[in-house]
Amino acid sequence: MGRAVSRLGDILRTWRRDTLPELPSKIKKAFPVAAFFIVLFWVVVGLFGMSHVMPVSCYTTLFNVRHRKYNTAGQYLRFFFVSYLALAAARIATLNVILCIAMNVVMPFVFVFMRSSQLNPRRYFPYMMLFVFLQLRPELLDNLLLEAALLTVCCAVLTVSLIIAGLVVHKDDADRARLHEMVTRLADKLDHMADTGITMHTRQELLRLRTEYAKLAYQVREDANAQASVSNLFDMFAMLAQRTAYLVGRLEWNEGPGCSHAPYLRKLAGLTRAVEIVLDRRDKTAAIEQARILMTESDGIANDRFRLFYRSYLAMTLLVLQDAGRHLSRRWRLSPLIQLRIASFRKHPTLDSFELRFSVRCASVLAISCAVSLAVPIDHLYWFPLTAFLLIQPFPAESVHRMRTRTIGTVLGCLAVYAFSAIDLPYGATMLVAMVLISCLYVSTPGGTVIAFFATSYALTMVTLSISGEYAIGMRIACLIAAAALVSVVNRLVLPTSDRTLFLANVHELFSLLERYWGLLRRSLDGSVDAVTASEALLHIQMVHSQAVAYALTFPEDSAEERENKQATRRVLFCLWELVCELEQLGFLLRVGAVDTGEYPELDRFMAAAEACSNPFAVDARLAAAASRIGIFAEDDVRYLLTQYLRRARTLADALTRARETTSGRPTYREEVAEVAVRGK
Repeated sequence: MGRAVSRLGDILRTWRRDTLPELPSKIKKAFPVAAFFIVLFWVVVGLFGMSHVMPVSCYTTLFNVRHRKYNTAGQYLRFFFVSYLALAAARIATLNVILCIAMNVVMPFVFVFMRSSQLNPRRYFPYMMLFVFLQLRPELLDNLLLEAALLTVCCAVLTVSLIIAGLVVHKDDADRARLHEMVTRLADKLDHMADTGITMHTRQELLRLRTEYAKLAYQVREDANAQASVSNLFDMFAMLAQRTAYLVGRLEWNEGPGCSHAPYLRKLAGLTRAVEIVLDRRDKTAAIEQARILMTESDGIANDRFRLFYRSYLAMTLLVLQDAGRHLSRRWRLSPLIQLRIASFRKHPTLDSFELRFSVRCASVLAISCAVSLAVPIDHLYWFPLTAFLLIQPFPAESVHRMRTRTIGTVLGCLAVYAFSAIDLPYGATMLVAMVLISCLYVSTPGGTVIAFFATSYALTMVTLSISGEYAIGMRIACLIAAAALVSVVNRLVLPTSDRTLFLANVHELFSLLERYWGLLRRSLDGSVDAVTASEALLHIQMVHSQAVAYALTFPEDSAEERENKQATRRVLFCLWELVCELEQLGFLLRVGAVDTGEYPELDRFMAAAEACSNPFAVDARLAAAASRIGIFAEDDVRYLLTQYLRRARTLADALTRARETTSGRPTYREEVAEVAVRGK
């Protein structure tokens, strides 16, 4: 009892420290979502009755996901199509137990493979939630036309609400305002470097800025409905920030004011601010002319590395000013993002992939819980599969967290409703309390104890209108215990996804992406790939690399051997990123014509050798033969980059040998079970 009180005190202190100061902004942010729920709730109650309100939560989740994103006619049609698909699957699942098991095995694969990825694992959730919720009340599906009409009304209200939200939010303007802010920050960093030189702090700040750019660009690019002019701008500035962080990190000069390159840095900062000013204007002639003048001055820079950085920055700036609003690629019709997804689909059926592992675990939980709910005639037993679905998360550690927060929140919610039941409120007052509770739910942080409290309080308040409060509370807690036990067993025994498994999958994927990036450069020799296309591919690599680095930083370093393994692993990831950056720089030189077309055959041979040695990574006779061709290129920067690539490749090969224990192979089933069990404690 004392431990529970202590835990409750910790929750209250955390809420007061972290949540209370941000409450006004959270209320403002949650207001449209809560308003949508209340409106749709009463529309459904008025047209179909109280027994049909369960899908309202699903469409509110969709509204919450989409109301600050771009939505086109195709997106609205998708709402209707996928809703009918979920309805058909739910109807089949409620015919008998065998079909229930079959459909609950199949549908997780459909939605996870169709919607989710390791970089955005929860995209499956809204539509999967709809499929699960529809089958929780089998008797309602006997009138299939009525349920189809219900979903049609929900989709229509969702569509109208999103159109209104789009008129209010102005997503395009919001994204551009954030982009303007980020461009100004980049200019400020350049001015700061001119004042103080390149310090370690400056390098770290640029790396953080690069990461922020990449995340924003990925969020915009992931939204398939985003306008090309906006997503391309984010992509290009993400590449510009990456290029700045990479090249500045390699420059060698003394820290402190008075560095010889300060005037050039100030010119770049001035140009960046000029770009920020004209970014939304049709006429960018003055900024383009300014960039071209600066480009002609670059020949006077003696330092090879700084000259490469300076010219590279200016070239990307010119591309932003000239081409960011349009996609130039015609001969290669599939975008790299689509090609990456198609290529990555080949790894989905493997045991290394996040998609397969989570689909199997989710299917196991739903097949068991939904079959039990369908087969056993106990009132409100559907809370068992409902809770199990909410507890099973893409990664086991998240499931463990949800079990803890949901258990505490559910118990507190049950206690609150039990105390509240002593007040015999009329129907209207009870509904008013329910609307307040659901509004508080959408203000709360997802996955936390507070949201579980309001979810339980709302559900029990609604249920007590038709059944006794004692039975509802007892069934709610019993279903929670059963769901937590089921999810715990499945997470530990059915394809457990350890962090090490995901890390190894990321490392393998990085080598595969390196190979595909070389292939992309080879295609660029005939002019079929533009800067926007290359930036999409680079962005995907960046996101996978960030996940791998985040896990590598958690490696233990208690012993000398552990420190050596951690250092070697981080060296592998560092070299991988450096190789990708060298490739990006080579792509830049190709776009600005630094390689004569007569040199293309030799460059293609070099690229073919490097591509063949990328996955699995090797430094062998093929690269040695490629090295002998470097001297034929007339441009100093090209020779420098190719030499750097080969030097870094040898370093990577050596690091891979030393990090073999942490970057190769795969954990055994017993090791994965043990890791998941440890994280669950």
